[in-house]
Amino acid sequence: MKYCCSDLHGCFDEFMELLKRINFTGRDTMYILGDTIDRGPKPVELLTHIYENDNIIPLMGNHEEFLLDYADNGPNAASKDSWQKNNGEVTRLAVDKLHKDDPALYRNIMDDMKTWDMCIVLDSYILSHAGYNALWLEKLPSTIESLNKMKPVEFLWSREEFYCFKGIENYITIFGHTPVRNIRASLGQKMSDDIWICPQYEDKIGIDGAAAYGGQLNCVNLDTLKATVIKQGKANE
Repeated sequence: MKYCCSDLHGCFDEFMELLKRINFTGRDTMYILGDTIDRGPKPVELLTHIYENDNIIPLMGNHEEFLLDYADNGPNAASKDSWQKNNGEVTRLAVDKLHKDDPALYRNIMDDMKTWDMCIVLDSYILSHAGYNALWLEKLPSTIESLNKMKPVEFLWSREEFYCFKGIENYITIFGHTPVRNIRASLGQKMSDDIWICPQYEDKIGIDGAAAYGGQLNCVNLDTLKATVIKQGKANE
């Protein structure tokens, strides 16, 4: 089976409970759509588990971008203030400790993170942390090749310019970054942390359940589109 989740934000215990709940084995594949770190209590545990399991495939998120900037530039990182404002202190302290205690593992994880994709096309799905800038499709052909013209910032930071507009023809984009409760609030819909399916175009599925904010961890089975939810230590389908 192929699965995806997003925005784990250091919620290692919830992620491990999710893997148990879906009976995840070495024959399965899990795609994590960015933002594995920050806010939650166990970012290094998550990064280590991902690094040690080849069938867990992470994508870049904007929070990983913060961490890589810090790993390369330390106190001189251009994004250090933004990272701190975005609750990066727990991760910074944890990776500093890892760097001191196990420098080889630290370097291996950082080097591996630099290879994470911004976007993956998988069958009829587009997987990306924040989607992409759908406004570009007014000038570009609405085809899968147009993804090659997008800049990294558009895969990492897009919000309304993605989920409010029609996406690429014949593909469903699964994304995180913007909590689904915020998407629903911006569109005047009833608040919920359950996965969001674009009601107008039916070409987008938002899965960020705000797990680090007392919400829930959403996981989608890409073979069946069945959702599994982890909330307050319990799984429900």
